[in-house]
Amino acid sequence: MHSKPLMVSHVRTMKMNDDVQVVDVKGQAVFFMDSFKFFLSLYGHKLPLLCMDISSDGALLVTGSADKNLKIWGLNFGDCHKSIFAHADSVMAVQFVRNTHYVFSVGKDRLIKYWDADKFELLLTLEGHHAEVWCLSISNHGDFIVSESHDRSIRQWDRTEEPFFLLRKRKKKD
Repeated sequence: MHSKPLMVSHVRTMKMNDDVQVVDVKGQAVFFMDSFKFFLSLYGHKLPLLCMDISSDGALLVTGSADKNLKIWGLNFGDCHKSIFAHADSVMAVQFVRNTHYVFSVGKDRLIKYWDADKFELLLTLEGHHAEVWCLSISNHGDFIVSESHDRSIRQWDRTEEPFFLLRKRKKKD
């Protein structure tokens, strides 16, 4: 079986400032892809931005930073809907589950967290890595994720049909 070699060609270049550390087709500063025309800029993290992802419907952007926070942004106006203290150390990767507003985050705190970006709630925490978690990838159908860690392991996490329940903190009645 013969495979075709990968063919790529350079199309255009955009000069960036020295402080740009994350590049994604989606971006923290949002540009139109066809013209590279500037659309909007997103400010708010106190330390360098390390990761980002855009929801499938293009309505939300989630960013993760060395400041340990997730920020959920609306892309209509570039407003920060919510800033969440997400991990005990840097947030290394974030990714939306396709066709949803659910997002996974991983961090140097060895944890994988599953969030509802509409309700700004933590839904689930997955433990298992023995060192910093560097990245994750979600299958196209969202039925499993794969995470990679500094502990030199790659872990697959399968979705199950077991229900889980959120434990909510209840305010004490006086």
